[in-house]
Amino acid sequence: MARLNKRSLLANIQIQVGEENLFTGNSFRRGNCSANLTGVSDTDRIVIDLDKVFPHGKQGENLCECIIFYLDDNDNFIIVPIELKGGKNAEAEKAVEQLKGGAVYAGNFSPSDTRTVLYPILYHNHQSRAEVRRLKQSRSRIQFAGKSYEIRTARCGRKLIDVIP
Repeated sequence: MARLNKRSLLANIQIQVGEENLFTGNSFRRGNCSANLTGVSDTDRIVIDLDKVFPHGKQGENLCECIIFYLDDNDNFIIVPIELKGGKNAEAEKAVEQLKGGAVYAGNFSPSDTRTVLYPILYHNHQSRAEVRRLKQSRSRIQFAGKSYEIRTARCGRKLIDVIP
């Protein structure tokens, strides 16, 4: 896929979602937790702020905080749903449902002619051993485009580029 096509793919997402629902910058924050988006060029990515898209929530669905879309150097379409949990407990089960909801929403923008890879991430301030075990269970994996993806975890504030390959 040529560089121009990459830009047009991202521009198409921007048009569908609306520029007012996008996040720009490198520190996506909710409450006591943030994700440092350094490492993925802000000109080569789209970050949808789902709290802006659905300010009152989406009825019957749990959604993560944001979703990043970009194309990597191998022309893979990368989708990164991110959930932020800044409290004393990362609430793994709730986070799994929110990341699954974000993946479903992101599927609306996945091109059929490009290999898509999902990297769901839970940023947290604290995660108990029991929560870590819950995240490793098969039911916590996210099914997307016929594949199963494990949720990655990172401490609040960590750079995105250090969490994804």
